[in-house]
Amino acid sequence: MHILIVSPEQFPLPGSGSVEICILAIAEQLSQHHLVTVISPLFSHQTEETWRNPKLRIKRINDAKLPSEYSKAVIKTITQLEQPVDIIQVDNRPRSMSRIKEAFPSIPVVLFLHSLTFIPQNRLITSSLQKADLIITNSKSLTRAVLHRFPIQTTKLTHIALGVDHFRFKPLEDAEKRVYYEHYGLPADQFHILYVGRLIPQKGISTLIRAIHHLKPSIKSKTHLIIAGKTKSKAYRNTLQKLAQKLHVSVTFLGEIPHEQIHTLYPLASCMVCPSQKHEAFGLVNIEALSCGIPVIASRNGGMKEIITHGYNGFLVTHYKQAKNFTSHLSHLAQSTELLSLMGDNGRTAVLERYAWQVTAQKLESVYMNLL
Repeated sequence: MHILIVSPEQFPLPGSGSVEICILAIAEQLSQHHLVTVISPLFSHQTEETWRNPKLRIKRINDAKLPSEYSKAVIKTITQLEQPVDIIQVDNRPRSMSRIKEAFPSIPVVLFLHSLTFIPQNRLITSSLQKADLIITNSKSLTRAVLHRFPIQTTKLTHIALGVDHFRFKPLEDAEKRVYYEHYGLPADQFHILYVGRLIPQKGISTLIRAIHHLKPSIKSKTHLIIAGKTKSKAYRNTLQKLAQKLHVSVTFLGEIPHEQIHTLYPLASCMVCPSQKHEAFGLVNIEALSCGIPVIASRNGGMKEIITHGYNGFLVTHYKQAKNFTSHLSHLAQSTELLSLMGDNGRTAVLERYAWQVTAQKLESVYMNLL
């Protein structure tokens, strides 16, 4: 097969966002057996065309910032390819998918959805979704949400879980940890709580800070919060810093860590917390953390319920708007190194059994073969 994957107009490849990470990881796996072309926007530091391997090419489009302009440029690029395309996969952009399907009615066009962000409930999106030959979601939760919002036949949707490179995301030996503690400027011999993700209100970071504040003084004094992620609002980051100072929560803000380095941060934590206050379709950071052998405490929300097994590889918080409900689980982990170790091992085992990019690509390949 010649598989063509269209990255959204704002997401250059390679990139550190979850969508870019998923596209490139899946493309690399598919290219072991198929020719894969990825179309991506061109940013200043990149070249117009890159071959990642003999069967994987990235073609980058310049001067197409608006979605409609980008779609037109993608269509033009497809018509100029040397080899005919068998399958087109468009990630996270239903309107772009619709335009591409109209341009190539005889080619199966698939929409790969990563979240609810770009499918507001309106007639235009409803019409666009109905033009897809297939809609793939990254979780059962996202599938249910799409079916709840739109009048789509269930046979038109399928879900395929995302993966992780468990050879790169793995536990570290103590000597390696000491090197990276120094590299990141983190205090040693602490109960380290990690947050990885964007610094935006709906991610619940302030809830996490308040949860740590409610820990018993004897535990809180040995606890350190690590926050890694980018923000478009310095004011919001300052708000979080002031809240941590006011509540006497020890914290390090690391900013955005490039994805090619983030695997060195996860194993330094005792646990990771994902306190999202709104629907999370999947949560790639959760399986990355589990793969590194650390338990995850997450809101019982969206696709995270499919990744975290309560009491086995972490904890799920039902009433996640209340900080103290995170506090109880943090306290439990902080007081038991045996539980930390057991849950960490369980998480690593679950990832090895269920979440690998090879598995994601194999399922995708099977779906595409059936479409053809």
